[in-house]
Amino acid sequence: MKLLLGPDSIPIYLMEPVEIVAEAPPPERVAEIRKQWAAFYRLRRNVHLVYPLAKEAARIVREVDNERARLGEKSRDYKRYSKRMKKDLFDKYEPILREMTISQGILLIKLIYRETGIDAYHLIEDYLGGLQASFWQGVARLYGSNLKLKYNPKEEPVIEAIIAEIETGQSADWVIQAYEIPAE
Repeated sequence: MKLLLGPDSIPIYLMEPVEIVAEAPPPERVAEIRKQWAAFYRLRRNVHLVYPLAKEAARIVREVDNERARLGEKSRDYKRYSKRMKKDLFDKYEPILREMTISQGILLIKLIYRETGIDAYHLIEDYLGGLQASFWQGVARLYGSNLKLKYNPKEEPVIEAIIAEIETGQSADWVIQAYEIPAE
């Protein structure tokens, strides 16, 4: 059959209807994908909870370092400032830290390293002394963590993407591609 439009003719063919049906993935694959999504959302929630604390820790480190440089580490004024700051920080953040899960604590240690460039052990050692650092390292080890954890953005691309999402305020669409079911 042909359709005539002015001087042109367009061939038209009628085809039988074709039904396209997608094959459902096996139940094991569906369960695996659900576990991956659950782990991602748990990590995302934890980063959203912990990242502001890491940013605050970096701000406090800068502030204390500035005061130390201004007053001198051995001065009486710096020692008073340091003592007051330690009390204020414990009063403000101890309840928050006590409520954290182990995975949130590990994430906080990594993000503090990301924001400051110094691991949590050496921060504690620098500000509170080696004995305190050893004590808190022992507590961390007791719970399966390590204050000397470092953060490498190349090894943690999902965390980096979540942080980029937080900082830009835009959703990370890349996640959908990461967890889509590949065509087999």
